[in-house]
Amino acid sequence: MPPDIHLPPSAITLKEMKADLWRRAEKGSVGGFAWEYTHLVDQYFGQRVQEIGPQKFSFVLVAVGGYGRGRLCPGSDVDILVLFKRRIPSGADVFVQKLLFPLWDLGFDLGHGVRTVADCTSLAKKNFQVLASLMDARPLAGDAAVFESFRATFNTKVLKNAGRTFAESLREHNETRLAQYGDASGMLEPELKNGLGGLRDGQQVVWLSRVLEALEIAPVFLPEELNRLRDDQAFLNRVRTALHLAAGRKNDRLFFDLQPATSQLMGFSSVKASPEDRGRGVEFFLSRLHQAMTRIKTMRKALFQERFVNSDPRSLPVVALPSVQATPEGLCFKEPAKVTADIVLEAFLESARIGIPLTWGARRLVRNNPGRFAARLIDRSETLSSLVSIFRAPHGSVACEGLLETRLLPAIFPEFGDVEFLIQFNDYHVHPVGRHTMNTVSLLAGFVADGTGWAGEMASRVKDTDGLVLAGFFHDLGKGEPNHSLAGAALARDVLERYGCNAARTDEVAFLVEHHLLLPKTATRRDLSDERVAAEVAATVGSVQRLDMLQLLSLADSMATGPRAWNSWTQSLFSELYFKVANLLQHGPFARPDAARRLNETRQKVLEVTSGLDAEFVAAAVDAMPTRALLALEPAVLGAHISQVKELWDMVAAERVRALSGEGDKGINSIKTAPGRVALTTELTMAAVDQPGLFAIMAGAISLHGLNILAADIFTWKDGTVVDVFTVNEPKERVYTEELWLRISRTISRAMIGELDLAARLEARRNSPLVIGRNGPKLAPLVSVSNATSDFHTVIEIAATDRIGFLFDMARTLAECDISIRLAKITTIKGRAADVFHVLTNDGQRLLDENRIETVKKALLAAAACS
Repeated sequence: MPPDIHLPPSAITLKEMKADLWRRAEKGSVGGFAWEYTHLVDQYFGQRVQEIGPQKFSFVLVAVGGYGRGRLCPGSDVDILVLFKRRIPSGADVFVQKLLFPLWDLGFDLGHGVRTVADCTSLAKKNFQVLASLMDARPLAGDAAVFESFRATFNTKVLKNAGRTFAESLREHNETRLAQYGDASGMLEPELKNGLGGLRDGQQVVWLSRVLEALEIAPVFLPEELNRLRDDQAFLNRVRTALHLAAGRKNDRLFFDLQPATSQLMGFSSVKASPEDRGRGVEFFLSRLHQAMTRIKTMRKALFQERFVNSDPRSLPVVALPSVQATPEGLCFKEPAKVTADIVLEAFLESARIGIPLTWGARRLVRNNPGRFAARLIDRSETLSSLVSIFRAPHGSVACEGLLETRLLPAIFPEFGDVEFLIQFNDYHVHPVGRHTMNTVSLLAGFVADGTGWAGEMASRVKDTDGLVLAGFFHDLGKGEPNHSLAGAALARDVLERYGCNAARTDEVAFLVEHHLLLPKTATRRDLSDERVAAEVAATVGSVQRLDMLQLLSLADSMATGPRAWNSWTQSLFSELYFKVANLLQHGPFARPDAARRLNETRQKVLEVTSGLDAEFVAAAVDAMPTRALLALEPAVLGAHISQVKELWDMVAAERVRALSGEGDKGINSIKTAPGRVALTTELTMAAVDQPGLFAIMAGAISLHGLNILAADIFTWKDGTVVDVFTVNEPKERVYTEELWLRISRTISRAMIGELDLAARLEARRNSPLVIGRNGPKLAPLVSVSNATSDFHTVIEIAATDRIGFLFDMARTLAECDISIRLAKITTIKGRAADVFHVLTNDGQRLLDENRIETVKKALLAAAACS
């Protein structure tokens, strides 16, 4: 029997035409998808009503929600309402079944209701979600008089009576949306439907504009502004269509791994494009998307501010400006026809001081011709001074939002406009460059204004706080260039000179911009126990004043970048580097005799803290320790290492005795734990007798048990003992931590003697449905090898898409290349790994042979690319 024999002709037609629509869309034809899909479903209902035949009752079939708006995406629900004028007749249920059952058979997600006009009115007054769905009601088939009765009743009894309550419900709903979905207009993984700036915002503008019409209140937006809103909404709907097709299911979060396919369906790159071109296509696509979402969100906020805020005119602040006044809707110009560029800038400064935005009409005046006002402001020192005052004012973010929305700030600084919506296809920067820049400026202004906490206290010591804020504004404007720090410094110098900034401030801002990554890169990639590292930073910075400014800029930049760049662990690294450099700048560099003296003092203190152990063993242990351990670690820590190594060698000796009787057990190791130096971290100190690939085994065992490695210090003693110190995030289940450490130790033992295939176990864990994978862009791995970074080691940096066991894979690859890891700096937060290894060859030399370096790079690239 043919599978569709039970379907009516209308459903068979719908099935065939839908399949054709999907085939065309999957090849890139998404432009008219929503309209065409809606038309197909409309056609089905029209034909199906005719197939069922005349009814004894009057009804109207109504599309509501997204279907009513004519915006069906591949994963959209089809929401339908069977509406009766006064009562629901007895035969209605049979009619509804005949109408909808074929769609259920076809797998449609249906939402349906059977109501009277009075039911709709009553429900809409009580439930804002019902009211919202009925806002988009569209008749499909049936008695037009029934729909007209509904529309008239809805407008007079619902919108007029419940319109303001509806708006207040939407306002509360928006707060929930922000908490649940975030501000999509500035996110790299935006939620297209419910995130702020998403489709729901545009729908609210349309709904509330209808409420204003019903209440006979003047509209906020001009027809051409509503037309632009519809264009932006249509673009978002096309993106949502492409996203559903790329995901193969209903999904409104534009995850990293779906962005290339979605971008391609939207026409921003081709199937044959190179990985680099696909990445650039995604960046252009996200830039366009964020611009649309920003405009949509701004219109929604303006509508609420100007028509649905109940503010008492008597509570409005007094505005001292003669050309500007405060109203319940916001700041407006008293005589719009006489507004000059200076008046506009004064209005934004007043907005920054009192926290009241300019009205939509006032902003429209600027938005219609920002270049005209900017022409009067460009290259004037007064303009720069006013903008810095706006940045530093208590409500600077309110004014800055207006400066961006009206396009005045990009018109004054085209250099800012060039990168404002620039997106980098990675998960490191949470926001586009423009949003990130303004967040950085806001954070710096907050440090300066607050004066409390360690950042505020540091800011209070800065002499030129305006220069610091300007450095925050310019620090990323060189993005898009190969070396954005150098490009940004040159750009800042050029702009500040044009604006008549004095030479001292210009030099300082250019310096801060050029070196704004110095502290973050050094803290997260270099061996901070190496005195040369702090000395190099001190030599570059030159003074504690500059160090303070650079630390504040780095702090604000990292906090504004996102969790990959700023978390408790990176904060601890920043602080360690800062205090070491500050100490050098204040007290001068260490001399060699001083280093020798400190080594002798450390040895003596180690003997004191280990007085309970065998003195001969302790002396031998101190001699066996690498010099770096004596310089990097406190005597108490070194004493603990010696005690742990003593236990290890006692276990080894006992194992050798058992081996003589045939009962020996190999793979001996020791694990000690202590709270990490950062909250919610644990320090695992592992001791074992060295063997090839030992560090990889230890790292793999930790990853296999679900812990995230933040850092690793490797201390290889001259007697063949290895003491590796891992800093890991605390386990999620802290109740059974002792059992966890025992399991890790047993895993290491079995792997050391070849009883356990760690690579296979990690691969199985990666593929397990019980393990939540990390989202991140799938980018080509990068490997760099440097002998200039450290006096003692070759430094290898690897950046790649993160995965479970990534550190194990890299360490195992290095071991297979006869490379010994001495220090590892691990960054594995969210979807991108950026790991740095300080290494030597197995015979203790730096990696200098170019052919061997190329072989190691190829091996690491191949291992990093595996997924």
